[in-house]
Amino acid sequence: MATLFALITGQVSAQDMLMRDVFRQMPDSIMPYLSQNNRLDFIDFLDSDMKAEVKNALGGTSEMTTLADDSLSIRMNESLRTDLLLMTLAQPIDSMTQIVVKIETFLVDSIYGESRVNYYSTEWKPLAFEPELTEVQRKRIDNHRLQNIVKKDDEVLNKR
Repeated sequence: MATLFALITGQVSAQDMLMRDVFRQMPDSIMPYLSQNNRLDFIDFLDSDMKAEVKNALGGTSEMTTLADDSLSIRMNESLRTDLLLMTLAQPIDSMTQIVVKIETFLVDSIYGESRVNYYSTEWKPLAFEPELTEVQRKRIDNHRLQNIVKKDDEVLNKR
């Protein structure tokens, strides 16, 4: 009942943010491959139990492979995978209780991949600092980085 009241009055706290809501609000500049329509299509396709595949801004195909309340994964192309993780901060910073972690993993035809991690507020403002994360949160980020590299290596091996 409290959740319904919060929704009706518009007083939903940052803690109530879901990845799909954060992703819908993402500016095109954060992920230039994908337009807002592409992002909305991803969500609609997955909600309809369809393959979430769109034509990206470079004329290629991108696919959202997973969408959960606190994460999503997109195969931008054969060489780039992007994961977004919604994490609750152990210690709020100002009024911020959640952050978005963007992990871009650049893949090659070997086990050597490279990941870039960026941190944002749920309003998509880049954080000027690396937030203090728990050990579990750090491991979660590292697992996504490694998982993407291992997936690419498996794909390459299976093609041979």
